[in-house]
Amino acid sequence: MTEKFYRRVAIACIILAVVGISLGVAFPHLFKKLIKSQINLKPGSDSRKMWEKFPIYIKFSIYVFNVTNPQEVQDGGKPRLQEVGPFVFEEWKDKYDIEDIEEEDAVEFTMRNTFIFRPDLGLSGEEVVTFPHPLVQVMGIAIKREKFAMLQMIAEGLEELFKARSAFIQAPVMDIFFRGIDVNCDTENFAAKAICLNFHTGAVKGGVKVDDTHFKFSLLGAGNHSDAGRFKVSRGTKDHRTVGKVLEYDNDEQLNIWPEDECNQLRGTDSTIFAPLMSPSDGLWSFSPDLCRSLGPQFQKKTTYNGLPALRYVMDLGDVKNEPENHCFCRDYPDMCPHKGTMDLSLCNETPMIASQPHFLNADPKLLADVDGLEPNEQKHGIFIDFEIFSGTPLSIAKRLQFNLDVEPIEQIPVMSKLRPLVMPLFWIEEAVALGNDFTKIIKGKVFTTQTIVNVFMWNTIIIGFCGAAFSIFMISVRRQDGQKIFDVKS
Repeated sequence: MTEKFYRRVAIACIILAVVGISLGVAFPHLFKKLIKSQINLKPGSDSRKMWEKFPIYIKFSIYVFNVTNPQEVQDGGKPRLQEVGPFVFEEWKDKYDIEDIEEEDAVEFTMRNTFIFRPDLGLSGEEVVTFPHPLVQVMGIAIKREKFAMLQMIAEGLEELFKARSAFIQAPVMDIFFRGIDVNCDTENFAAKAICLNFHTGAVKGGVKVDDTHFKFSLLGAGNHSDAGRFKVSRGTKDHRTVGKVLEYDNDEQLNIWPEDECNQLRGTDSTIFAPLMSPSDGLWSFSPDLCRSLGPQFQKKTTYNGLPALRYVMDLGDVKNEPENHCFCRDYPDMCPHKGTMDLSLCNETPMIASQPHFLNADPKLLADVDGLEPNEQKHGIFIDFEIFSGTPLSIAKRLQFNLDVEPIEQIPVMSKLRPLVMPLFWIEEAVALGNDFTKIIKGKVFTTQTIVNVFMWNTIIIGFCGAAFSIFMISVRRQDGQKIFDVKS
């Protein structure tokens, strides 16, 4: 082999190494550009199709707290609770009345949640539990707080409608949550008719008309397969960071619920899509109409899911009294702030309800001490999301929230006159999704397999190029030394 040959090989190898280095520099930018162009809500795109109708169901589980000593509680005693569950449903999310707004790069839609009971995955739903009466207690406390002058009349009406001998109801779980409990408005009592008027006008959330004189009331049934709000969100075709961002809810650019604008802002997405290539510090903000606020789980650690690298995000409800940016979630700061680890929902849904994590996880210890039977556990009751950052895909989600009644005694309602003031756990829900291998293989194929192939090619070209160039330069040096020795001998 001549020196000329090795010189050509060296040049070719250097070019090969430069190609590898250039690929290493350019590919991440090209790859990110490709992802940005694919993850948007442009009509006809794959992400748009999945966004319109989520292809898998969310596992929706309900755990109910059965009160085992209702008479003691009614007489002022400490509640003893027994968790009963899970009652499992398929929760399907879809969107209808979809309208694209080209000039705003936005799309409007109405959200809909549909629940399908799956007794094969949990309990039958026919289990009878003792539960704070969802009309007597809730309505009594709400009227005492907001319309005290009407309390005596409402107390009379509740007595007429429900013949209340207890502040609690015994009924199958499915009746309380979906099928409904009977409300017989076939009465001439003026006070009872005043309450029933609210059922006739639809003012009572959860009330469903059976006929002219009868209604059914349930905690969740009226919301099944019904309008869950009108959204306008960004399509993200112009700026990938805004994909899915909520721009309006029910035709308003912000809420009108909380005392200050900070808490009324619409932050994040509708929770069915997230932007790709997010920074861990961005948080996974999403807007929850049920809570009348946006929530942002925060990055905790790196993890893996089905072989995919992922980031784990976790969340709790914080301590709004001691968090200046969240003081506006107090009804009246500082006197009417909720306990640490809870959220007051009274301004949101006009009921004396308090949200928390299940079993008062991460909440004020007093709440746990006020009842018996709770055992908070981070693994069972914590909120987390495992998130694939390149494609913006949630891989595994467990959203858990407990609903509690903010109990107080009411002298005008005999069965409630001796109740002790406390935050009474009613039930908690879990919305869980865990993507199977079919979905994670798609992500691996589109994202990580491409990266792996390019990385292997890049490093091979760089290594081969530099090694080949070094070897060729070495051989050129050897040839030159051999030539010098021959010249010396001849001289």
